[in-house]
Amino acid sequence: FSGPIGAGKTTLGRAVALKLGAVFLDGDDFSRQDRPWYVSSLTTSRGIVDAAQTALAHGSLVIVAYPLRCINYVYFRRRLTNCGYAAVFVTLRASPASIVHASRGRVFSAEEAARISEMVAEGYASRPFSDLIVDTDRAGFYETVDAIIRQLRPLLGR
Repeated sequence: FSGPIGAGKTTLGRAVALKLGAVFLDGDDFSRQDRPWYVSSLTTSRGIVDAAQTALAHGSLVIVAYPLRCINYVYFRRRLTNCGYAAVFVTLRASPASIVHASRGRVFSAEEAARISEMVAEGYASRPFSDLIVDTDRAGFYETVDAIIRQLRPLLGR
């Protein structure tokens, strides 16, 4: 699951993983904030792929929450397909105004709110390499979880 800060990658990812009996990986758990972004991005991507391969080797479906740049997409696609695994890329999209709205239950700092707007402007909410793009601000949480699963099932059958 990719998308800007606050689009629902972690929250929706965990819920979808639970319903599908999948392993959930939060890309932030593999991040190295003490390193420059380009080093952290590679380290994070390697950690995610290694953890995903471990889970996949045991027959598990894996859902990862991590905002993808094109380079991450290429890396994930190449590494996973070279090992014989299929990858489905889901982008979660919401407007900056709806992401920061109090009804979503999360408070963002001024810096985070600015970064959300930047990420949307940079295309994090509409990646061209996505197999599926889901608007997370059009329905309630549980309806969105069900909609994601409904739309994912045919893609997982590939």
